[in-house]
Amino acid sequence: MATTAAAAQSVKAHMEACTRWGHAGAEYGTRNSCDSPVVIRFMALGDQHVVEREVAPGAWFGSSADLSGGWMFTACPVGYAPNLRFAVENRNAILDSLYNCLPSRPGA
Repeated sequence: MATTAAAAQSVKAHMEACTRWGHAGAEYGTRNSCDSPVVIRFMALGDQHVVEREVAPGAWFGSSADLSGGWMFTACPVGYAPNLRFAVENRNAILDSLYNCLPSRPGA
């Protein structure tokens, strides 16, 4: 039972509250408004190309991808990743913010 408690403590909430998405010139993106860095995973659903980037406090994350087919993103603390596979088949849960962040595993 101690292992389960330790695992539960390592789960963190997503950091979507740190993001306010909008246009800046030709890019659509967000500025990290939190005081800690976040890892943003972003996908334009049309081409399904995933961009993952660490975004420092106050820094901008932008995309010039064609977003006409929709898009999705996750935001986790640095060192963490969504508990759902970041893929189109999970888009409804991701778009509804129904994910938490788990410690990243190198090479996973």
